[in-house]
This record gives sequence, C-alpha cells and structure tokens, in this order.
Amino acid sequence: MRKTKKVRALVGVSVVLVLVALAAGCGQDSDQGQAGQEAKKKVEAKAQQAKRKIEAKGQQAEQEAKEKVQAGQEDLQKKVDDLKKKVEGDQQDLEKKVDDVQKDVNDLQKKVDELLKMAHALERQRQKE
Repeated sequence: MRKTKKVRALVGVSVVLVLVALAAGCGQDSDQGQAGQEAKKKVEAKAQQAKRKIEAKGQQAEQEAKEKVQAGQEDLQKKVDDLKKKVEGDQQDLEKKVDDVQKDVNDLQKKVDELLKMAHALERQRQKE
C-alpha cells in the first residue's frame, strides 16, 4: 500500500513538473510556431508514457503485495491445521491413557474387594473357632 501511495505521489509530481516546464518554455511565440507545438506534443507524450510506466509499476507492486499476503495466509492456515491435528492426536493419546488408568483402578478395586472378602471370611472363621 505504501508503495502505491508513493508511486501515485511521484506521478503527480512528475505531471506538475512537466506542466510547469511546458508553461515556462513552450509558450506560443511567433518565432516558435510549428516547432513549438511539436515539442510540446513530444513532452506531453513522454509525460503520459512516464505516467503509464509508473502506474504499471505501482499496480505490479500492489499485485506482488497481495500475492505475499495470500501466501502468508495460506502458510498460516497450514500451520493452524497442523496444530489442530497434533492437538487431536495428543487428546486421543491422553484419552487412551486415562482409559488405561481407569482400567488399572478398576482391576485394583476388584483385587481389594477380593482381599476384603478373604479377610472377612478369615475373620468369620476365627470367630467360629
């Protein structure tokens, strides 16, 4: 965007300078006649050509900037997608670990229940004796 503004400013300054040069040195005198008119037309043509060239460069710079922004957005989106996949993978791993731990807790609870049953059975047996 800054390049475009600079280019437009340069075009404007160039046009003003050309017009000032035309007004100062290319006025119609009886001596200049046809040659003055031709010189004026040549200067105007060169000014227009310079203006078109500067505008083309400005448009090219603007297009390049848009392409860079687009490429940056695509790169950023790819990084976001990669991070999402990693988070999802890590979340699945964590859920599996939690399930494994829960299974271990359930197994331990069953063993504790069995030991408690055995302890109660031994206690009853001792009371009978």
